[in-house]
Amino acid sequence: MDTFIGRQPILNINQDLYGYELLHRTSNMNAYRGFDGTQATAAVISNSYLSFGIEKLSDRKRCFINFTEQLLLEEVPLFFSPEAIIVEILESVELSDEIVAACKKLKHLGYVIAIDDVIDPRYYDQIIDLVDIMKVDFLQISKHRREGIIKQYANRHITFLAEKVETQEDYEEAKRLGYTLFQGYFFSKPVILATKDMKPIPQQYVYMLEEINKPDPDITLVSKLVERDLALSYKLLRLINSLGLPVKVSNIKQAVVLLGLFEVKKWILILMLTKDTNQSTKIIQLSLIRSRLSERIAKKVKMNATDASFIGMFSLLESLLQRSMNDILSELPIEDHVVKILTNEHHNDPHAQLLQLVKAIERCDWHAVDQLLTQVGVSIPSLQEDYFEAVVWANTIIGSFATATPAH
Repeated sequence: MDTFIGRQPILNINQDLYGYELLHRTSNMNAYRGFDGTQATAAVISNSYLSFGIEKLSDRKRCFINFTEQLLLEEVPLFFSPEAIIVEILESVELSDEIVAACKKLKHLGYVIAIDDVIDPRYYDQIIDLVDIMKVDFLQISKHRREGIIKQYANRHITFLAEKVETQEDYEEAKRLGYTLFQGYFFSKPVILATKDMKPIPQQYVYMLEEINKPDPDITLVSKLVERDLALSYKLLRLINSLGLPVKVSNIKQAVVLLGLFEVKKWILILMLTKDTNQSTKIIQLSLIRSRLSERIAKKVKMNATDASFIGMFSLLESLLQRSMNDILSELPIEDHVVKILTNEHHNDPHAQLLQLVKAIERCDWHAVDQLLTQVGVSIPSLQEDYFEAVVWANTIIGSFATATPAH
């Protein structure tokens, strides 16, 4: 599945990069397609951190992200470091008492607050004392009004950003009036970035959240549920890299323990908001079969079953993401010995031989199966039982995926 995001630079008075605004896009068309605002922002957040990697998108600068009324009330900005994002409040947000309280909390915790597409700043009177950046829409207001806004709020500690700056004349005028941040087509249109991605299985979210919300959650059970979902497993590993955690893992339970259940819950909730439904399931189904079959065989021959399941699950990432395995794994915090197995560098490792056995079964290469059975130490009757159980297990999960309605 192709995933897109728009990124438009915001420059300072010297035309140096101040930050980026991240924008929702669903194709290479450079336009917002009228999505529900909450879904759009959830998609921007999940794609930034879990698909592209925020460290690549941000260039170590803060990213402006639009937040709707729902996301502010649910305190979604608090999921992210104040050093990573600027909370941009959309002009469509109704400034209720609850929204004002949410903004006060953000300000108290050190978040930078921007107000978007300002035409009449009086609309923001209830939160004007909390505003750090005022984005003034140069396309929608007159030259006289552009200057009036600067004079009206000159006694406040507000940075003025001229947005939709289209011409050299607009830019020069904005500088003369006192604007110190700039955004618009004169500098750069939003650049559309694309990558291959996978859709998580929404039916699994409910079970995960039920367990995480228990007074004494079972982290092993949560990890098992995550392991059933290749896309979520992959995204959590990407998240470890995005957060800059200098640790490598060899299985999903290690990743869940490292991130913590709160962090896992947070991203499940964000993914639930995206309501993304476009995903082919055939390769995911095959990945699940490989994972389950590898795990069952490993248990019988005293191998590390968790590592075997992990290797089987991730062995088809190349086909899913249409990138080289080396390129994919370079962005994931995976232990070196697992990387070598997945990139066919550890031919004699028992887990590598197990993966080769599973692949031979898929190809119906019975000559290779006979040779590998001897190396791994498994009998044919036992193998048949394990294979059919793995197929039934994978089909059950894929069946719930195909019929599931994304959670509201």
